[in-house]
Parts: sequence; structure tokens; C-alpha cells
Amino acid sequence: MRTGRRAMGSLLVAYGILGITLVVLTAWIGLDVAFRVERLATDADATLTAAARATEAAADSFTNIDASLSEAETSSNTAAALARDASATLDALALAMRLSVFGAQPLLPLAAEFTTSADQAAELAETLDAVAGSLSDTRTDVSRIGPELQLLSDELGDLSGPSDGTSARRCGWPWRSSWPG
Repeated sequence: MRTGRRAMGSLLVAYGILGITLVVLTAWIGLDVAFRVERLATDADATLTAAARATEAAADSFTNIDASLSEAETSSNTAAALARDASATLDALALAMRLSVFGAQPLLPLAAEFTTSADQAAELAETLDAVAGSLSDTRTDVSRIGPELQLLSDELGDLSGPSDGTSARRCGWPWRSSWPG
């Protein structure tokens, strides 16, 4: 019976050593996995923070674009009005070129050129009106995009969490601050 007890004792000691070895190995692997997860969480946090900054810059750019488009729309409207005025003036000059002096119309050949220029100025005014309308539509689109980008930036900022290293603690990892970088 002594050999049976001795064998049983040896098996129990071996079983205990195997158990301790497995616990140590599992703890080592678990900590390695935890360090990797923490590193990934930190990288994801940095990526989200960068994305939030980029979308905020894009939102600011769309606000600036709106101001530029507004100025371009105003300029286009002003240029269209000027082209319409020029067309009316050129038409008046074309009519004046048809004047008759003792039955002769010496300026009549110039009248056709003034009429052509008046028509071109009127077409330019229509084109500038269309450009102003397009700029107005673009401003409407841009005015919707800017706030959406700002909202996206805010949401990305919320996802990335505070920059003081507490994001992992919110996930239930209280030991994060003691981990090496």
C-alpha cells in the first residue's frame, strides 16, 4: 500500500504542478492579450480623435466655402445686371445708328454690329443669372453639409473619449494607467 500511496502522492504533486503551470501560462497569455487589446484600443482612440479633427476642419471649410459662394453669387448677380444694362445701351446705340441724314444712313453698317453686341450682352446676362442660381443651389447644399460634418465630428469625439487615458477605465479596465506605454 505504501507504493500505492506514494504513486498517488506523486500523481497529486504532478497534477498540482501541472495546474500551477497552466495557471501561470494562462495568466501570461491573458496579460499579453490584454496588453494587445489595450494597444488596439489606444490606436482606435487615436484614429477616432484624428477623424474627429479632420471632420471638424472639413465642417469649418464648408462654412468658409459658404461665405465664398455667397460673394460669388452676389458678384454674378451684379455682373448679370451690368450685362443687361450694357445690352440695353448697345440696343439704343444700334437704333441711333439708323439715323437718316438727308435720306442717307451713313452709320447703318455699325448698327448691325451694335445689335450683335447687344444680343451677346443679353446672352451673357442670362448665363450669369444661371450661374448665380447654380451658386445659390450649391450654397443650399453646402449649408446642409457643414452642420452634418460638425455633428459627425462631435460624435467621433464622443466615441474617442477623453484624452486623459480614461477610455479603457470606462470599459471596465481599472488597471490601464499602470500599464507601460
